[in-house]
Amino acid sequence: MAFSIRQRQHDAVVHMLNLNTGRLGAGALDENAPNEVYKVLIMDRHCFEIITPLVKVHELRRHGVTLHLLLENDRQPIGDVPAVYFVSPTAENVKRIAGDLSSGLYDAHYLNFSSSLPRALLEELAVKATECGAAAKVTRVFDQYLDFVSLAPDLFSLGRRASYVTLNDPGSSDKAVELEIEHIVDGLLAACATLGKAPVIRCPKGGAAEMIARSLERRLRDHLRGKGSLFATDVSPMNDRTERPLLVLFDRNFDVPSIVKHEWTYAPLVHDVLAMRLNRVDIKGDGPAGAAGKKSYDLEAADDAFWRENGDAQFPVVAEEVEKALGEYKKAMADITSATSGTGTKEGAGEGNTSSARNEESRNDTSALVSAVASLPQLQERKRVIDKHTNIATALLGEIKQRGLDEYHVVEEDLLAGKPDRAAMMGLLDATGRGTPEDKLRLAIVRAAAAASDGGGGGAKRRRDDDSGGADPSPVANPSKRFRSDDLTASGPSGGPKGGGRGGGRGD
Repeated sequence: MAFSIRQRQHDAVVHMLNLNTGRLGAGALDENAPNEVYKVLIMDRHCFEIITPLVKVHELRRHGVTLHLLLENDRQPIGDVPAVYFVSPTAENVKRIAGDLSSGLYDAHYLNFSSSLPRALLEELAVKATECGAAAKVTRVFDQYLDFVSLAPDLFSLGRRASYVTLNDPGSSDKAVELEIEHIVDGLLAACATLGKAPVIRCPKGGAAEMIARSLERRLRDHLRGKGSLFATDVSPMNDRTERPLLVLFDRNFDVPSIVKHEWTYAPLVHDVLAMRLNRVDIKGDGPAGAAGKKSYDLEAADDAFWRENGDAQFPVVAEEVEKALGEYKKAMADITSATSGTGTKEGAGEGNTSSARNEESRNDTSALVSAVASLPQLQERKRVIDKHTNIATALLGEIKQRGLDEYHVVEEDLLAGKPDRAAMMGLLDATGRGTPEDKLRLAIVRAAAAASDGGGGGAKRRRDDDSGGADPSPVANPSKRFRSDDLTASGPSGGPKGGGRGGGRGD
């Protein structure tokens, strides 16, 4: 069963931009058809991050969006055009929308919330709109269930950057933990609703994963029992698990090393070293504070064949592929130059040539020129992609050399494989060793996690050796002990019998 969550979310956003008219579904929307209803798009920062990887500016224009603005910023009145709002369902956003209604900024308001708007906030908005006499300007209100960020056809993020800290910090209050879990459940429910499938849920016993699974199961069952269900297109029987996706939830502590270890493949290096975010990476320039010559690149697998084909390749291989692509481009340009350089200047076009021969030669020259001109846009695009990845690889190489990231990768892989090189590890952890303090801390965490997963005496001995060397793993070892208990339950999140189909089945 194959799903493209990115395409489903993109279709839902386009449907929203078209004022939620027409039927949302496969083939129901003509994305290339221009929209003649001009409108303004208003977003908060969270929803701006949802939209950014999905829809580019030129596509917004094609769907009638002439201006997109942030809800938090001051805005001028714009008459005679509708305003499409796409915001999170928070009290602050409701207050700002009520302020827009009171100020009369727009003639019509289409309000779209990224997840379900609580009834209390809906009533508050209705009261405030009525008090300022602008209730008629609220054309429609929608719960879109789009509260997640799609980065690839099979990859999405909930955009909760502080979740790990909130759920694991002993100082976090119960209220803060419950609120974070609620936000996570909202995002997962939105992903399920976008796919139109109620999943079978599995999770380990105990911890945040089970709490999230139980809450998500209740929400799914509530929607499946209600009228106008989010899963109206999911007609698969409850017991037919072959037609339902599997959602497996793990605590992040299940695999601590994967969070912090230094990778050696292209895409993870770009994410880690160059701080790629929302499929976009910024390369610093050479001027003061890196401002001069700063370049930004979009890295979309759908539009960039090199990124798609080499994202999982090791960095030295990527460098070779860049050189290979550059050589192929130069050869193609040389072939075009060679084919067209003699056009119209060939010897022998003189007295001995017949008129028909000269005409044939002219036609060949014209054909060569047309072919060259037709291939130039494609070659220019190839050159643009090559330049992009050359600059990215160059920036990566500079960081790798400066911080010794290749050494960190080798040492960490040896640790996780049970073959630690203590001398190399201590050399990197030393104050004079290569790398930033964060690199050293990450290596120490990997070392502690590797020791915690080793239940034998060798691990205890290595821990004593590390203590004598001044590296105390105890502060970071305790959380990683959890991922040894990898007993993924076969029962659903409600603790049903083994093999039970809990978590998202249809209500009776």
